[in-house]
Amino acid sequence: MDTIKQFGLKILDAFKRVVLFLVKGIPLGIYGFFKSIVLAIINFFKNLKKAKEEEPEAFKKGLMSFFLMGLGQFKNKQWYKGAPILGVFLLFLIIEIATSGYWWALSGEIAQYPAEGELHFFRDYGGLFTKGLWGLFTLGAVTTYSTYRGVDIRPRGAIFGWDRGDNSRVLLGEGVIVLVLIALLFILWIVSIRDAYKTHLKVAAGKTLEDAKAFYKRIAEDYFAYLIIVPALILITFFILIPFIFSFLVAFTNYTDNISLGRELIQWHGFDTFLKVFNPEEDWFKFFNQTLLWTLFYAFMSSVTVYVLGLVQALIIESKYVVGKKVWRTIFILPWAIPGMIILLLFSNVFGADQGLLNNILATTGTTATVREFLETIGLVGQASDGNILWFTSSENAPLARTIIILVNLWMGFPYFMLMITGVLTTIPKMLVEAADIDGATSWQKFRYLTLPWVIRGTAPVIITTFTFNFNNFGMIYFLTGGGPGYPRSEIPQSLIGIAPGQTDILISWIYKLSFESTVNQFNLAAAYSILIFLLIGVVALVQLSRLKSFWEEE
Repeated sequence: MDTIKQFGLKILDAFKRVVLFLVKGIPLGIYGFFKSIVLAIINFFKNLKKAKEEEPEAFKKGLMSFFLMGLGQFKNKQWYKGAPILGVFLLFLIIEIATSGYWWALSGEIAQYPAEGELHFFRDYGGLFTKGLWGLFTLGAVTTYSTYRGVDIRPRGAIFGWDRGDNSRVLLGEGVIVLVLIALLFILWIVSIRDAYKTHLKVAAGKTLEDAKAFYKRIAEDYFAYLIIVPALILITFFILIPFIFSFLVAFTNYTDNISLGRELIQWHGFDTFLKVFNPEEDWFKFFNQTLLWTLFYAFMSSVTVYVLGLVQALIIESKYVVGKKVWRTIFILPWAIPGMIILLLFSNVFGADQGLLNNILATTGTTATVREFLETIGLVGQASDGNILWFTSSENAPLARTIIILVNLWMGFPYFMLMITGVLTTIPKMLVEAADIDGATSWQKFRYLTLPWVIRGTAPVIITTFTFNFNNFGMIYFLTGGGPGYPRSEIPQSLIGIAPGQTDILISWIYKLSFESTVNQFNLAAAYSILIFLLIGVVALVQLSRLKSFWEEE
């Protein structure tokens, strides 16, 4: 009992630290972030001035690469460095020109079709990069079925290309891609400047520069590990980083289903969405708090229960009194071996419908009333009817639905921890067990002071990652309960009818509903909630992992 109490106190202390970090640490972190940027800029100019005064020749070489990428490398007689850098810059320049309409602008098309109001030059004639940045900052300027430069704007441009309406969502997506590509070019530009400066310092110090063969050999040997992950980094950039930035930016717009893309334009609305989320007077605030509390409770209970049951099963199977360990391991691993979606759909059919499998069994055996009375006694059922038990559909049965979710998660998740902890148990040094036996330790003392600390030390990072996974376990809710049961109609404000969460919805499943299943899809609000989830889970994971020696220890 003392061990369980200490473990609970540690969990409570960790939760307090997380709350304190959210309340105090995040604002200080944001302040420190912007402060570090300002200090970095100040130090940059100080170092720039110092370099100009102390190393004027090296400064000139760096300045050459500043005005033209790779020029400093050519001046240092390192064409094998300058050529690839200059080639990348020229590739960007060629793409910009090839995808632009600058030629048509110079040929007099602007004078032939003058704008009665503002002329959006980069919209009409810009290339991939300039038009992408224009679209990112403006989110469009010309709508479908309007008149621009004396031409009727249609969904598809008939002649010029600029005579079709702007789609803000497309412009935002293209702008994010362009922004990432330009950021990569900017990094290469900085590397070019720094390399030209550093290389000249080596020349001035009398050091011999490596030739092309030695340079490429050194790159292949020293940076081989980085080179082989380039394809993975490209995939991460386009399938994780860019969608993340896009979703992040959507939170600062007014993008909802009320906006007819093409006929209307999305606009930047700053922090209005976040102010709406945290405004206690808004209808969203109540449901956000309720959903967040249930999400935290679900993630915590789902993680603790599977871990405890997995630990118990591992200890039982590894006991010397158990016969046929391989058979028992095979039986217990079956829930984990079956695809999770199949199990969830199975349990959804067992519990979900009024005429589901379990209700039919209870009706056949005549035990429906007995089971319902028992569930009412322990506070899981609140319905007053005498019919079948509405496990997932009655608004009064939310505690029952939530309990079933945790139990189904327990059924699906404990085999994984059982196998993992079984492996950890085999790593306990026999000399420690023998020493405990010699000292006369009881079985409970050996478990409390030897087995449990050893297992927790080896599995603590997995507990934290399991919590983060369950916090975003969309499939568990979507395929099992669909978020039901819903809240009573009397508790849902008029403004949230059709978009309010269900009583078993966690934040990620509610975000999905806000984006794709609501009467009016709230894309900006869903994006704002996603950012909050990212910050919360990221903070919890980093704070807890940073305190684990087992996570940071290296050989």
